[in-house]
Amino acid sequence: MPSKRLLILLSSLVVTATGAAMYRLSDVQLSSYGSIVAGAGSLLAVIWFTGSLWYQSQQLLEQRTQFLAEFKQLREDGRRNALLLARDILITAESRALAINPKISSLSELPTLYLTFVELKDMLESNDPDVVQAASQGWMKKEGPASILMRGLKSAAEVYFVALGKEGIDYSKEPEDFVLVYGPELWSLPFFEAYQAPARILAEFMFRLEPARKAVLIAALAAVAKGGGSKFLKMDTIRKDIEAHVAKGYPLPKIAEGL
Repeated sequence: MPSKRLLILLSSLVVTATGAAMYRLSDVQLSSYGSIVAGAGSLLAVIWFTGSLWYQSQQLLEQRTQFLAEFKQLREDGRRNALLLARDILITAESRALAINPKISSLSELPTLYLTFVELKDMLESNDPDVVQAASQGWMKKEGPASILMRGLKSAAEVYFVALGKEGIDYSKEPEDFVLVYGPELWSLPFFEAYQAPARILAEFMFRLEPARKAVLIAALAAVAKGGGSKFLKMDTIRKDIEAHVAKGYPLPKIAEGL
């Protein structure tokens, strides 16, 4: 590849060769001077044009290398900042989850607590508004922290995935489904790894209990309605929710029958 020194050397050789050729011409060959000079000029033009193209290509290559390095640095900065933001989201979610149920001091206790879902039996099978409401309050001390953790993990993951420009992520999934599907891509990351154990178990439980979990809200609203609070509720909306629930093949709480 040509360099500046090589271009100068070639140019010198062309000029020297041209001068020598012109010196050797006799007086009767004076008409050849113009052709020799023109040829030498064309050759010099080609040499310097080629050198200019090479120099420009080198500049473009250096700029590309520089831009690539800057892009990698920006990408790494974006990844680091996304992880720091994800950390704050996760810490906030953990704090809110634990605040709902003072009986647990760590998220590691939540899967065992969640697995004892005795309240669901009363909510699905009882026709007594007081029994259903009491069961609902007990269940929400389990479902509430678990849902907050799942939403926090999904939000933190979204921040990280978007920062990396990751494609093929279905952000419309329910939080527990999202964690179940995309968790394997998160557990090796800083900050996320601390939540792996409880999150994996909870996501699996919540996914498998989805029909009963969806019935909980209907049972709670039906208990309020049958307990004398129907005037405060939008009963048409509740009836539509019941129809949609039954259409999916989910179990209808006994207390919601006849609404």
